[in-house]
Amino acid sequence: NSRLCMSSAVSGYIQSFGSDGPPCCYEDLELTDCAFLIGTNAAECHPIVFNRLRKHHKKNRHVKMIVVDPRRTETAEAADLHLAIRPGTDIDLLNGIAHLLMRWGLMDTLFIDECTADFPAYAEVIGHYSPELVARKCGISLDELETAARYWGKSQRVLSLWSMGINQSSEGTAKVRTLINLHLMTGNVGKPGAGPFSLTGQPNAMGGREAGGLAHILPGYRLVKNSQDRREVEDFWGLKPGQISPFSGRSAWEMITGLEQGDVGLLWIAATNPAVSMPDLERTKAALKQSPFTVY
Repeated sequence: NSRLCMSSAVSGYIQSFGSDGPPCCYEDLELTDCAFLIGTNAAECHPIVFNRLRKHHKKNRHVKMIVVDPRRTETAEAADLHLAIRPGTDIDLLNGIAHLLMRWGLMDTLFIDECTADFPAYAEVIGHYSPELVARKCGISLDELETAARYWGKSQRVLSLWSMGINQSSEGTAKVRTLINLHLMTGNVGKPGAGPFSLTGQPNAMGGREAGGLAHILPGYRLVKNSQDRREVEDFWGLKPGQISPFSGRSAWEMITGLEQGDVGLLWIAATNPAVSMPDLERTKAALKQSPFTVY
């Protein structure tokens, strides 16, 4: 799950924060005053999360809910604002909101100065996303775009939630980072009720990563390539120094190319179906047929 359906969220978190631990928790659902849902039909796919959020939303009239989805889903029905954007225009929308926040001065300049890097480069990018252009590209009204920006900018605690509609895009990681940038420019991270919160597709995607269950990480968000991280884990596990390899194992796609090149001698597949879920399926299927020995 972490290797495939969550990989865009993982990469986005790592590139923006240096770690893929989401800076949110489920308690934030009842503490936010603006919920921004994009690429998720949470009412159907994450009903427990959504029901908690919906209850909080109904009970507190000041709490806003924005849902970004080309379709009018059950989730969209509950929103104060439903942005039915054209498929694939998520980055346009998010940068368009950022453009308005910058224009209106609805930014946390202290947070930007003390806690972020490269804001001038970001400002240069969002300068190209004028509201008129963005509304036209996204297929929404100017008023809808401005309302979304106002809800985000005037709220004290914005919680964004996304799922496979973002992660499974061809530009999934870029979309995650663009969403996180909105949090960074408004200081909506690291405080109760706020932050970018990926809704995982399976129960223990996060737990597997926290426990070091991927080929490039060690427990507790430590990296195999980091010498200090390796030393800490070797010490804790009672291993001699240097026993943990400094080289990452193969990613999911590197396993496929390894089969093609004859570098992978045994392929062990558990609880997933790469012949259906991997990118470039014809190439994947051909590579699987070349596997000398597969355990499924």
